[in-house]
Amino acid sequence: MRYAVNSEVYDNGSNTATITVDLLTSSERNVSADTVLEAWRSAAGPIPDLVQSSFSQAEMGPGGFDLDVELTGYDLEELEAASAELRNTLLARSDVVEAFQDFYGGRQEVQLALNEYGYLIGLTPQAMSDQLRSAFQGTETDSFRSSQSDMTVRVKLDDTVANLVELERFPILVGDGKLVALSTVAEMTLSQGYPTITRKNGKALARIRGKIDNATVTSAQISAVITKELGPALQKSFPGVEIGISGASAEQAKSQSSMMKLLLLGLVGVFMVLAFQFRSYSLPVVVMLSIPFALVGTILGHWGLGMDISMPSWIGFASLAGIVVNNAILFLTFFQSHLDGDDYVAASLDAVRARFRPILLSTSTTIAGLVPILFETSPQVQTLVPVVVSVAFGLLASMVLVLLVLPALIAVYFDVVDVRKWVDQFQRSENVF
Repeated sequence: MRYAVNSEVYDNGSNTATITVDLLTSSERNVSADTVLEAWRSAAGPIPDLVQSSFSQAEMGPGGFDLDVELTGYDLEELEAASAELRNTLLARSDVVEAFQDFYGGRQEVQLALNEYGYLIGLTPQAMSDQLRSAFQGTETDSFRSSQSDMTVRVKLDDTVANLVELERFPILVGDGKLVALSTVAEMTLSQGYPTITRKNGKALARIRGKIDNATVTSAQISAVITKELGPALQKSFPGVEIGISGASAEQAKSQSSMMKLLLLGLVGVFMVLAFQFRSYSLPVVVMLSIPFALVGTILGHWGLGMDISMPSWIGFASLAGIVVNNAILFLTFFQSHLDGDDYVAASLDAVRARFRPILLSTSTTIAGLVPILFETSPQVQTLVPVVVSVAFGLLASMVLVLLVLPALIAVYFDVVDVRKWVDQFQRSENVF
């Protein structure tokens, strides 16, 4: 247990504490970290005089907190009231396990203002604040190198000011090297303020972070509830406060946007290669229809296993897009080699017979190699399970649909396009070469 230390609090001091429990590795225990946290939270119950508490794991995903809301505004009191109301509203939901805010007032502070006498003797607010800062926060007086490390010497006062009377007597250096009491040159006012104010684009920032019940809701769903339901209602009561989403939801949306752009760029590249290879701008579209076939398998696989489609699932589908196109390209190549005259229907059937066994064997062996990962219970492998589900079930659906649907699509395509004209393009190219 450590006093005056908490990584989730900006104003660490006597009001904060951290209790850390080191669990055994996941392979050596039969209980999850989430179960331990829930049991600890239930056993702790409400603690008197405690403003807020947080039960969290030290290790967190790259996306950050499941629940991470940013509130910004110029009025500090309005911002504090809005963040407190939103936090209480979120805690009242059954799908929110915990929520805590990092912006709150009520901390006693002493505000200093230079009086007329202080100005007359040449003292400035900056000079007075520099002396107080150097005394209580310390001043670097020396530095030296020890082995491979740079060491600094900082000098500051100990906790010698125990009350306001001693603070009033604190010596302040003025002109000609004279020392006067702080109360002589400044007016002191005891008030309540905000220990730390973080600003974003000129506005004060308040953040509400927490954890949700992943079995009932996702970070994207809770973010949608905040932006579409809770946010507009909150802004009616606090019009000067703006609400934004960060954390896991923001990172996921950013990653999805980036991945979709790269996937679109890759599809454009595939289309250009196919158009060059098959001497057509419309036939590559038929070939690339095998990609949606794989998406059908990905969706059905997640639904059958009771899994939500997540970012690793989309990564698996993106990697699968290039795999399933290969089967369609090879199928079209065999279709071209079996084409005799204008009988494209017979060529499609012959291509299915020629490609059935290779596609079946390659798909079966790939899925068989991925199946052990689906049943792996190690937490280190759980992040790979959605990727494997996308690839395995996407390949399975693509195999069935490429062998059954793609031949029909090609036959329909050449019902519209003259197959002899398409074949003559290759023959002219060979004659020119």
